[in-house]
Amino acid sequence: MRRLLWKWHGLAGLITALPLFVIALTGSLLVFKAELDSLLMPEVVNASTGPRLTMNQLVASANQQLSDSEILGWQFGQSGEADTLFVAAMGSYDWQKVWLDPASGSLLTPPVSLTWAITDWLLDLHYMLLLDHAGLLIAGIMALLFLFLGISGIVLHRQFWRTFFTLRWRKGLRLLLSDTHKLLGIVGAPVFLVLGFTGAWWNLEHFYEEELSGHDDSQYIISQSYYSPALDFDALLADTRRQLPTFVPTYLRLPDASYPGVHFFGYREDGGVLRSRFGSIVSYHDQSGVHTSTLDVAGAPALYQFTDSFRPLHYGDFGGLTTRILWCIIGFFPCLMALSGFWMWRQRSARKVPRR
Repeated sequence: MRRLLWKWHGLAGLITALPLFVIALTGSLLVFKAELDSLLMPEVVNASTGPRLTMNQLVASANQQLSDSEILGWQFGQSGEADTLFVAAMGSYDWQKVWLDPASGSLLTPPVSLTWAITDWLLDLHYMLLLDHAGLLIAGIMALLFLFLGISGIVLHRQFWRTFFTLRWRKGLRLLLSDTHKLLGIVGAPVFLVLGFTGAWWNLEHFYEEELSGHDDSQYIISQSYYSPALDFDALLADTRRQLPTFVPTYLRLPDASYPGVHFFGYREDGGVLRSRFGSIVSYHDQSGVHTSTLDVAGAPALYQFTDSFRPLHYGDFGGLTTRILWCIIGFFPCLMALSGFWMWRQRSARKVPRR
């Protein structure tokens, strides 16, 4: 049985080597996506100094500048950051994004594709391998195989403590690579299991929604504004705190034909470290502004709470900068393991070829 498991472990490693290298490298970089954006395009993602305008002022200013588009989503920037708006042009349902300075209400870019920024392109490469829905499925399968590699590696090296820090420097390259491969796998195994499970869940769930559940965006083409122009967004924002004490809004979802209502996504300041920034939702009627529902993640069903924890676990931001650095470093380990595993396979294959 152990010999068979070694064989399947090696086969899974060969199958996943290249895509896993790409996914691990991009994922490691994306741990610091906000910092990379600020470094690469500060004029786009950084807000000017000064207090935020009121929400009503920002909505009015954005609508005036985006007269031929409908705003569908509004992500509030953190301190010093620009807001990110998601829009679709009238007569289409192709989502685009635009950055807005919350201190002045000015747009910092015209509407651009969701992969216009280099880090957004890296995210698409990480998430879908630039292959759209087919990439969702492929990356999901790779994540499942990555999960298998983590579990099988733990089983095969279950007595790892005996040679945990052994690196045979002078015994040849193959043995050194073997020791390094095992050491990286042992150190990173807990994180690998988390990343593999959450990545597989997200990708396969999204693939099912997009491809297998009959989802068709053509029926949602934007032809009008779907919320009342009389809505008082400042009053709604203030009401979210009355509906859910200590609530911090992070994203506003505005209505369209597929998603009626005005919904504020966010989190509670007194929530746990494994709560995402978008887990709690306060909703309102898109015409009258009357409160319709509140979803507090702390009182949500167990499955919802479980999947809500995926975001901080996958991104590694549940422990602040320390865990983000750890996730960045350990997230890079599969790149090194893919290279070392492939080299060891080549060495073994070369020895099996009979000499003339």
